[in-house]
Amino acid sequence: MAEGQVTDRNPIVNDPYAEPVRHWVFGEGEPTLVDGRRPSGYLPGGDTKSGELSITGDVVPLDLVNDLRARVARWRDENYVGATAVTRDLFDRWFDDEREPGTRPFFAQQEAVETVVFLTEAPADRRVGIDVPRTEAFERWALKMATGTGKTLVMAMLIAWSALNKAANAQDARFSDAVLVICPNLTVKERLAELDPHATENAYQSFDLIPPGLSALLGQAKVLVTNWHQLSPATDPKRSVQRLGDESAAAFCRRVIEPGLGKKRRLLVLNDEAHHAYRHQANAKVARDELADVERATVWIDGLDRVHRDREVLRCIDLSATPMYVPGSGHDAWTPFEWIVSDFALVDAIESGLVKVPRIPVDDNAGASVPKYRNLWTHVKTHLPKRGDDADAGNPLTDYLTQVDGPLKQLAGEWQESFDRWAEAGRLVPPAMIVICNDTKMAEILEVHIARKGEAGPGLVNAPGATRTIRIDSKLLADAERRDDAETATDAEDRLRRVVATVGKPGAPGAEVRCLISVAMLSEGWDARNVTQILGLRAFASQLLCEQVVGRGLRRSSYDDLATPEYVDVYGVPFQMLPFANGDSGGAVSTPPKLTSIVARRERADLEIRFPRVVSIVHDTEHTLTVGWDAITPVAVKAELDPTRSTVAGLGGMGRDEQDHGVIWESYRRQKFCFEVAARIIRGQQELEALFPQAVRAVQDFVTVQRKVVYGADADERELDNELYKTQIAERLRDALRPGVDDGRLLPVLDEYQPEGTSADVAFQSGKAGPEPTVKSHVNYVVCDSELERHIALGLEADARVDAYVKNDHLFCEIPYRFNGKSCRYLPDFLVRLSTGEFMLVEGKGRQTSKDDAKETAAQRWIAAVNADGRWGSWSYVVVRSKAEVRVVIDAAMSDVPRE
Repeated sequence: MAEGQVTDRNPIVNDPYAEPVRHWVFGEGEPTLVDGRRPSGYLPGGDTKSGELSITGDVVPLDLVNDLRARVARWRDENYVGATAVTRDLFDRWFDDEREPGTRPFFAQQEAVETVVFLTEAPADRRVGIDVPRTEAFERWALKMATGTGKTLVMAMLIAWSALNKAANAQDARFSDAVLVICPNLTVKERLAELDPHATENAYQSFDLIPPGLSALLGQAKVLVTNWHQLSPATDPKRSVQRLGDESAAAFCRRVIEPGLGKKRRLLVLNDEAHHAYRHQANAKVARDELADVERATVWIDGLDRVHRDREVLRCIDLSATPMYVPGSGHDAWTPFEWIVSDFALVDAIESGLVKVPRIPVDDNAGASVPKYRNLWTHVKTHLPKRGDDADAGNPLTDYLTQVDGPLKQLAGEWQESFDRWAEAGRLVPPAMIVICNDTKMAEILEVHIARKGEAGPGLVNAPGATRTIRIDSKLLADAERRDDAETATDAEDRLRRVVATVGKPGAPGAEVRCLISVAMLSEGWDARNVTQILGLRAFASQLLCEQVVGRGLRRSSYDDLATPEYVDVYGVPFQMLPFANGDSGGAVSTPPKLTSIVARRERADLEIRFPRVVSIVHDTEHTLTVGWDAITPVAVKAELDPTRSTVAGLGGMGRDEQDHGVIWESYRRQKFCFEVAARIIRGQQELEALFPQAVRAVQDFVTVQRKVVYGADADERELDNELYKTQIAERLRDALRPGVDDGRLLPVLDEYQPEGTSADVAFQSGKAGPEPTVKSHVNYVVCDSELERHIALGLEADARVDAYVKNDHLFCEIPYRFNGKSCRYLPDFLVRLSTGEFMLVEGKGRQTSKDDAKETAAQRWIAAVNADGRWGSWSYVVVRSKAEVRVVIDAAMSDVPRE
């Protein structure tokens, strides 16, 4: 469907330059448009034991904001009674109805500025009863503004207002001409450089903010824009660690403040992305994955404390789309900061046409109550390898693509339609799609899937000189962003940062990027306007995280016609956009467990263990493929397994659009499909040249002659290009192959995306108690699932004949097998390298079951196939059934090595 086209009512109902006068009311029926402005409020939420998003109860009003809205509106109608002459002149200029679009502030920006000025300048009788909670030694007010509504202009107006008033009356203690701007990263710092009045290209000139004759007065102001990292205490060079409290407030200000603000006192502080700047409660329980947030908050607030002690903070203004407490802060998670004084929320921004309308799946033809593409993680996570009682239900790491490929291709088809429309319209940059993954492994596999294999369409494939899809190395980008000076970054860091920061900007390094694959949600301040699709492939445990992810796609691509909606299609993010009663989702709030980082240690590289990632074990067919057709169960292609059609909608069901696989399936070619599946079938065989044409004919016969595909309603042959069905067809044909000779040797079929695994890739966090520290393992801890495993680990550590070992936890060493007609995956407990150079798979097992018999048989087949391949050395398989057997099984594997 053409961009901007809607099938029903327009969600935009307000003038972007005036206070909202209408809003949509949503309930069980159709949305209703009513007069009046929507009250400010929020939906309380919490973490559930499952890690899924939980919204609890009805909307909670922000009474302070609603009270201030009414008072500021009356003050506006009274022509700002009590304001200084300078303030009146500025407001007359900025909020003039005749002002040119592009330099005229939106009402969201106007109200934010007016609220700060009202609290500062309005007569006392207008402010009676207003009590902004004070949590710091200095005054602090928060302005909540939806992503894309223009915080930078608000900061520029506040700086001009304060500085020019101070220049007009130096004795007026309400104002300051020394401004400290603190931002979250280097990219934002560079963008906010325009707040310096002395910059060649500054916001005051760009937006024509300063009345004639006052430019020179603005030049008296000093503005320092700095990264929050610079608020860290000085490093002790003798011990190379940060020593909190060693540096005096005066010394801190000489180092951090004085280079930009000189000896200035009584500073105006502006915190950008201020949801990171909160005071952590000392007695709060903090999980390991929350430590980074707590550290940043502590550095930020402690830095402001030092500034206040030495220079005095006159006033601190926070700006954020989501000024809310996070888990680990010691406050109720996902509740707003108490000092919010102004709120222009996302739904208000949508109704005023300021941002794109997020559209999420609301229906599909799969028949489930919740559309599959709405919260994809619930489907993806069941196909990821896991440990525990249900480990054998897990599939290979890349099998999760069977759940991802359908929504990826459907969304990529929507991206292709956007690309074609933009090209026809002469846009200077292409649209962009964002993919947010759960971990680095998933991101690496998707990069291959999209950028190299072209499974999301040719438009996203990388080519020499054309990087269209990039995978963002989160650590590399974070290292670059925390620096205060781009020149101190490494080449790789700065190159990545420059590309990411300039996506969608004509002529810049990131101008031609069309798809970004990331584990994190991209750095804050990322202001690309060309995002048209977002795919979420991770858990979303809070509404805040949902809004932050969706926020990366909210900025409009064009501001020429704000009455016409733009859309961003969002799959996989369970986003609750509307502040109205939602009912109890049934999720009980729980305290998150303490987490331990389980990682491979670089200094232990000599303990690395490499192994083949085997997805199947087949007989050597020699020169001829013989298929046992009667043994093959047909593949069912139907919407119940993966929807062929989805409905997306935005605010209250408006902006509905039917989306299907049509665009991406236009490129389906049976020959290409047969070639690709055939390559999977014979992977691992020795005589590839001779076998490939036979495999192609087998796939063709599977689809046509043998009719081993059964199509449901709304499905046809093109659906076979879905990874779900390609995988099933390849597996069933491979399982039906007959050996070339009786008792032919076994061959391993390796994962086509990651054929080799390594202990060097282990990096995860565990909430299990009592992980055992290691010495002989590449990985720092062993997380034990049983006491027997613990004894095995200790025994391996103590035995001199063990050169190295690693627990098979997030290592993805898996053995395929079948049990009761079902394909399963078995994860042996440990991989061990002996001093002889040989390797062992070690399993700890007490009581034996028939399923364990099937696992041991499969393990012996794995050993035979891997040893026949020969590239990974010589392997054996042993089972430890009691605490005393560790040395015994090593003896059996090393019968020629004398005992100690």
